[in-house]
Amino acid sequence: MTPHILNAKEIEDILRQHGLVLPETMHPEPHQRDQYNWAARHASIKERHRTVKPEYVILGDSITHCWGGEPADADRKMPRHGIDSWNSLFEGHTATNMGFGYDYVDNAFYRILDGELSGTSPRVIIVLIGTNDIDTLALAPETCAAHTSALLQLLRATQPESKILLLGIMPRTEPHLAPVIRQTNEAYSRLADGQHIHFADCGACFLEGDSLLADTRYVLDEAHPSTAGYEAMAATIRPHLKRIDPLY
Repeated sequence: MTPHILNAKEIEDILRQHGLVLPETMHPEPHQRDQYNWAARHASIKERHRTVKPEYVILGDSITHCWGGEPADADRKMPRHGIDSWNSLFEGHTATNMGFGYDYVDNAFYRILDGELSGTSPRVIIVLIGTNDIDTLALAPETCAAHTSALLQLLRATQPESKILLLGIMPRTEPHLAPVIRQTNEAYSRLADGQHIHFADCGACFLEGDSLLADTRYVLDEAHPSTAGYEAMAATIRPHLKRIDPLY
């Protein structure tokens, strides 16, 4: 059965319902840019959340997708390099991996519009997204931050009881993106209110010395973490979860 795709009128109606206005540069939509089946993964998360009510979710792109946790893709086309560190980070808790390879903020926004979190109320929604927006789309830092701000507003509207932990974009190996990442993360930090939305820049765990570029011990290519990279991320995220969620 072909999945229903929200049309422009349906998206407009949902936005109006929540009192949201999108930046003109933002276009919520599904995609099929990567090797895995995007629509099937979207459907599997919606199906999972009909019965599983996660305490934590990570909403993101391939950096999250290739980490660990459930749901795992049936086609196994996206490798998992951080299963042990994911299990350690969420030991004793229920968590959902809502990472989608090659997602832009627009695509993550669409997924929330189309019900990936319907019927759930996670204690913390971790958001790690934007690297594809500043790289593939070459969005300016303020534009990427505006898109992410819209995503956070949607999460606040649809999941009012959840706290949000917005993570900064992780360091990459390309020199020309280092200042863009820094400027985008500075803009991200201003989206936090210290009550419902919290910000953490975990990028230092990928750096050595004074370098602003990801160390090759922590990434497999220009951006995707190695097993050591995921271990470093988990160790860095853990104290922030403890800080904002006393039940973690």
